[in-house]
Amino acid sequence: MHQKILSQAFAPAHISGIFIIDIKKDPTHSGSMGCGICLEDGAVTKVSAAKETKVIINGAVTDAPTTLTAIKLLTPNPVLVETTLRVPVGAGFGASGAGALSAALSLNEALSLNLTLKELARAAHVAEVTNRTGLGDVTGQTFGGIVLRKKAGAPFTVDIDKIPCGITTISWVSFGEISTKTVLSDDLKKKSINKAGRLRLKELLKKPTLPEFFHQSCAFAKEIELMSPKVLDAIEAVEAAGGLASQAMLGNTVFAINDNGALQEFGEVHQSRITNAGAHPL
Repeated sequence: MHQKILSQAFAPAHISGIFIIDIKKDPTHSGSMGCGICLEDGAVTKVSAAKETKVIINGAVTDAPTTLTAIKLLTPNPVLVETTLRVPVGAGFGASGAGALSAALSLNEALSLNLTLKELARAAHVAEVTNRTGLGDVTGQTFGGIVLRKKAGAPFTVDIDKIPCGITTISWVSFGEISTKTVLSDDLKKKSINKAGRLRLKELLKKPTLPEFFHQSCAFAKEIELMSPKVLDAIEAVEAAGGLASQAMLGNTVFAINDNGALQEFGEVHQSRITNAGAHPL
């Protein structure tokens, strides 16, 4: 017997700029509308057969509920899932979605499940919505680029569009986490998010460009009042330096284009380019 060759898959990080929560009974048709960008940094996941199912992220055994749910939806077989994440968790980069989606794609290859991208992405999306770790990240991550989600739901079941974008570098500084679950279970917060989100998405659709995405995302972030003073200071510093910035949803993170060094005084600056490639096997 040959040892099963490891399979690997990649899913990009996804920064949501604007979102509108839409949760129904069926998780396939739940999620969010909105717009976000995908980064070359993201998750690379290896899957191999094992005696018991285990998820290891960046070298540590982790309780990764979204990835575990996605695996259960796809196979009863025990597997070892090893994910390398190049973005922080809980900081607005869609890390749980990237982990689950790359795991689903890698699992498909490793166990010869012969499923389509639609079926694999659906499992990752349902897992995210069920665990309330995200709502629209998996849809963005499936397609790559700057994805406009005009309806909530799993990838390929909804109307999506893209803002065309060339090679663009995003700079970011993270000040920590915001619990997605806490925000998504606060009814008053949800109302204010949806009101602001509808207005900002409508405005963005009138002029679907990358600079306008930043303008509308920043307006949205201010209107829903989840900005820490540090985030606001960093955004203002970038704007003063001639760049554009906003807050990553949902995270205590500022992301920017053309920050001209303005973010350096706020902490360690990371950079990653926008990728037009969606999740794929490696």
